[in-house]
Amino acid sequence: MYKCTLFVEDYSYLVPLLLYKKGNGLVHSRFSNGFNIKMGDSLVFIGNNKNGLLPFGIHLREENTIRAVSSVNNGDSVIWNSRTNSLELPGVTISIEKGKSFKNELTTLTSKNKFNTSFERFCFQLNQIQDQTGLDVSFKEFLNKFHGTGEQKMLGAEPYLIMLIEATMSSDESLMEKVLRYFLGRGQGLTPSGDDMIVGLLAFDAVSPFLSTCFYDKISELIEGESITTDVAREYLRYALKQEYSSTVSEMVNALASGDTSNFEKVFDDLIGVGHSSGMDTVLGILVGMLAFRTKN
Repeated sequence: MYKCTLFVEDYSYLVPLLLYKKGNGLVHSRFSNGFNIKMGDSLVFIGNNKNGLLPFGIHLREENTIRAVSSVNNGDSVIWNSRTNSLELPGVTISIEKGKSFKNELTTLTSKNKFNTSFERFCFQLNQIQDQTGLDVSFKEFLNKFHGTGEQKMLGAEPYLIMLIEATMSSDESLMEKVLRYFLGRGQGLTPSGDDMIVGLLAFDAVSPFLSTCFYDKISELIEGESITTDVAREYLRYALKQEYSSTVSEMVNALASGDTSNFEKVFDDLIGVGHSSGMDTVLGILVGMLAFRTKN
C-alpha cells in the first residue's frame, strides 16, 4: 500500500526538541480535527488549527488533517526520523521539514487603568452569554452574586470559585490543595471543565502576575504525583505552568493586558468557540484570575 507524506504548515518551537529526545511513541487519541501522539510521558497534537496554535501542536492544512486522521488508529507506532525531520506511522509520514515554527508570545499588564478598562469590557461580553459553562456556572449570575447585587446564595461550583479566589491570595497550602482537588479532573471530555478553568486562571497570571510560587508548585505536585485528571488536560496544565498557551488563550489575555480593543470581540469569540465547553471554561478561569487580581490590588 502506498504511504503518503504530508507536510505540516506550522509547529510549536517546543516540539522538535521533544521529538529528538523521545524518539518513538504511539497514537494516544484520535478525533475529527486531529490526533495526539504520546512520546515518552509527553503528548504532541497533530491536526488542524481550529482550536488555535497549540504549544504542543503540529498543524496541518484541513485537507491534510482529514487524510492524516483517516490513516491512523489508536495504538499505532510512531517513529521520529531525525534524518528526514519526519514522524513515521504505519499509514502516513508527517514531515515538519517545510513547516514554520511558532511561539505564542505574551504581553504584560502595564497599568491599573488598562486593567479596569479591560475588566469592564470583559464583564460586558460575559453578561451577553446565555449558556452555562461546563461547570454549570452562569457568568451573569456569578458576577451578580460576587458583587452582591443578587439575593441568591452561591450554588454548585460557585462557592468553590470563591474559595479558589481566596486560595490565590493565601499562603495556606491545605486550602490550595482542597480547592484544586475539587476542580482538577472535574467534568467530561479529554480536557475536563475544571482543568480548562485552571488553565484560564494561570493564563491571566501569566500577563498580570499575582499567584505565588507555592500555588504553581501545588498544581504541579497534584498533576504529576497522581492520576487526578486526563493525559490531555495534564499536558495543557504542564505547558500552562511554563506560561505556554494556545494562540486563542494567548490572544485573549494579551488583549486584556494591553487594553487593545481593536479585535477584542474577535479574540473573545474565538476562545469562547473552542471545543464543546473548553473555551467557556477557560474564560471562566480568566474571570476568576481577574477577580482575584482586582481583590488583591
